Amino acid sequence: MNLDERPATVVIVDDEPENLNVLETMLSHAGYRVAAFPRGALALAAAREEPPELILLDISMPEMDGYEVCRRCKADARLRHIPIIFLSALTEISDKARAFEVGGVDYVPKPFAQAEVLARVGTHLRLYRHQLHLEALVAQRVAELAEVCSRLQLWDGAKNQWLRVLSNEMRTPLNGVIGIAELLFADVPSGTTSHDLRPDFDASCMRIEKLMNDALTLAEIDINAADFALAPVALAPVLRNALDTSRGQLPAIQLRAALSAVEEVTVAGDAKLLDRAFSDLLQTAAHCAGDGELITLETRVAAGQAQVLIATCGGSLSADALEMFFEVGGQRTLLKGGGDFGLGAALASRILRLFNGQVTVRNGAPQGLLMEISLPLYPPPSQPATPTLSNESV
Repeated sequence: MNLDERPATVVIVDDEPENLNVLETMLSHAGYRVAAFPRGALALAAAREEPPELILLDISMPEMDGYEVCRRCKADARLRHIPIIFLSALTEISDKARAFEVGGVDYVPKPFAQAEVLARVGTHLRLYRHQLHLEALVAQRVAELAEVCSRLQLWDGAKNQWLRVLSNEMRTPLNGVIGIAELLFADVPSGTTSHDLRPDFDASCMRIEKLMNDALTLAEIDINAADFALAPVALAPVLRNALDTSRGQLPAIQLRAALSAVEEVTVAGDAKLLDRAFSDLLQTAAHCAGDGELITLETRVAAGQAQVLIATCGGSLSADALEMFFEVGGQRTLLKGGGDFGLGAALASRILRLFNGQVTVRNGAPQGLLMEISLPLYPPPSQPATPTLSNESV
């Protein structure tokens, strides 16, 4: 018997003493621990006290037949997984079918052959122990995953708390540094080399301020996502405001937009956060375009979604750069200027997901990049809408 190191315990239930003796002798010689009972009630009581690994069960017995014994086993949480093999002289198909209906795993007709009984007992014991082994492995893996998940939650919480503290606590010393620099620039005569550094200084200050604000917003979304209330938001005004902001901040980039498809469209979200997301995506697109290149924004409605497409006309990105496009700190390869996107692209993606939307990016055809943003319509349409694509420019 090659099951494992400990012998399996088998319970035999039969009201015929001769059958009990034959089966007990056969199974004992095969290396099993055997407990034999002439009545179903006795077998059930013993099984509840010390559950066996397999039960050999006769059907035709006084007081409680084998079907009822099987039913009671399957109703008991400690016994329901134990395989039950019926041994019976009943040969009708209906008897065999009933045996399987009440929970039996096999049916051996009497008179039985020793080799057949031993083969079936061995097979079902191996299956039973294999099942127990798999269940133990699953329980172990679940426990390990729960522990890993708990650690990740702790680390994620620590990361978010660190971002929040960093964003808040850095403002005071940075304000001091910026204030001193402002005073120094005020004393620098115009036209000097030092005075010519003022635009770079102002741009750096704006970048630092945006990074801190973005880090704080990312932390707030990750920590308190459930606290952000959804409200109806008209999409076209949000897009117009994002376009106006981008035109003011990106004078070297051409922006062309078509919004007619979403003039009457409402989505669920927060207008300020959505404005921020679209502004960041437009600025991200500008990082991937050369001076004077065209960036287009088109809109359409399809399948219950408002869709916004932002396209550049320049070069493309590698597969690795596309994969990391919306990761925090993951954008190291740009088409213009080097550096990265800061937190803008990552924050925009997180804001859209907060409002059940998404943004993806791919290389355009034949050139450039294409960002595809989708947000569910609010309220959801009762019937599928016919896709429309705007052609008007604003």
